Amino acid sequence: MAETAPPEDQVDTQVIEPLGERAIAPTPRGTLTITDHALERIAGQVARGVPGVAPSTPKVEWQRLGHRARVSLEIALVWPSSAADVAREVQTSVGRELVRQAAQDLDAVTVTVRDVVRPARAAAAPRVR
Repeated sequence: MAETAPPEDQVDTQVIEPLGERAIAPTPRGTLTITDHALERIAGQVARGVPGVAPSTPKVEWQRLGHRARVSLEIALVWPSSAADVAREVQTSVGRELVRQAAQDLDAVTVTVRDVVRPARAAAAPRVR
């Protein structure tokens, strides 16, 4: 025997309201996995954005257990940057962005200054004859 649809006056309807103050958060539909490689890339890009960090660095090592992690970065400084100030800024920025971008809880962000490099020289403009 085939099922028949209920009459229109008995059909369960749902009113969809525009987004606003009364918007309801969507229900979870699955899981989100962020790979260690992606987390290393985030940490590296954030560190490169800190003034005083040489663009060729950092080296990032990652240890993760569930949502807890430890991050170690090795950076090179551009002369004459302050090692303490730059390392502190890298530590703060990387920690903040990993929490913001990946919801990753961090036990530690360790920054090691491995080298100091001269600033890159701007290419000399060609002379006009």
